[in-house]
Amino acid sequence: MNLRCIVALALAGALAGCANVKDVRERDPVFFGSTARGADQYVTCVESAWQGSGTTAERQTVRNGYELVVPGTMGVEAVLTATTWKGKTDVRLSTRIPRYSTALVEAANLCM
Repeated sequence: MNLRCIVALALAGALAGCANVKDVRERDPVFFGSTARGADQYVTCVESAWQGSGTTAERQTVRNGYELVVPGTMGVEAVLTATTWKGKTDVRLSTRIPRYSTALVEAANLCM
């Protein structure tokens, strides 16, 4: 029984450090802005730029747009959300560790 308790506590501790999409999305953005490009066109540009720098991302559909989710060893590393409303696309990039986001922000900015 003690072994089960130890394993359960170790697993709970490991999972507590992992970030999910919601956790990262709710953090203060490291980059935000608006563009006249559609969400699909903008996300395609950013996804291509990130792939060129060796960053893999998964595209997900959200209401009125898309998200790019960057997975990492501790869960989700970054979430870029682009939503279009009335011809304007709002962009928001949040990361788990803001100081490691420079390359992601540069690509997001260049695609504006």
